[in-house]
Amino acid sequence: MKNSLSMLKLRRGLLWRLLGCVLFLGAWQWAAARGGGLALASPLETWFALVDLAAQPWFWTQGMLPTLGRVLAGFGLGLLAGGLLGWIAGIYPEAALLLLPFRWVLSSVPGVVLVILAMLWCGVGSGMIILIVALTSAPTIYMALQEGLGAVDPALCEMVRLYRVPLRKRFTELYLPAVAAPLVSACVVALGGGMRVAILGETLGASQGLGYTLALARADLNTPGLYAVALVSMLLVSAIEATFLRCLRNKLCGGGRP
Repeated sequence: MKNSLSMLKLRRGLLWRLLGCVLFLGAWQWAAARGGGLALASPLETWFALVDLAAQPWFWTQGMLPTLGRVLAGFGLGLLAGGLLGWIAGIYPEAALLLLPFRWVLSSVPGVVLVILAMLWCGVGSGMIILIVALTSAPTIYMALQEGLGAVDPALCEMVRLYRVPLRKRFTELYLPAVAAPLVSACVVALGGGMRVAILGETLGASQGLGYTLALARADLNTPGLYAVALVSMLLVSAIEATFLRCLRNKLCGGGRP
């Protein structure tokens, strides 16, 4: 009985997802038909452009792989820095007050301003892209950990100190369950934001990557190619979310269980 209910729930979820995709494609086709090919490519034109890009070796070696490496490197640095500072700020409120101006600045500055400043600091190239992705990802991770740890019941914290619970057990049984869900959600948001600023930075100041490919398509007025590159960036984020972030979710949620 329980298995039947689970299967029914799974099928219903797949049906709603499929319906959402059909509605999205239908709205896209309708907008493309009314807007003209120069402003908005149709789904079929975008698909043909995507197949054409995938058939060219340079797209993989000089387009997708550089962007993927930069985004992962910047996201890893942002996860490390934001996670460490967020953990400290969640445990020590004084540290949160000290870091508040830095968090506010990084969370408020527009992406294009951050790209221009990074170009002045690092010049054009991979270092600039990695820096802006890290600076974009770190505040999101920081706030998720700070708020997750801040939501832990102070009475429980006092109890574990009173009974001198080992640090490892405090981490796995008290703190990790509190931060697991917000941390994974923050990683998804940070990864999407990192991909956006990475492509923006590559469009303005790089000679490789998806952003550079996007700039070439814009210069040639290749609207289907432009939408194909945008679709590739979304697929990359989805692939990372379905692999790395899913493993992270399973590990964190599993780590918090007895």
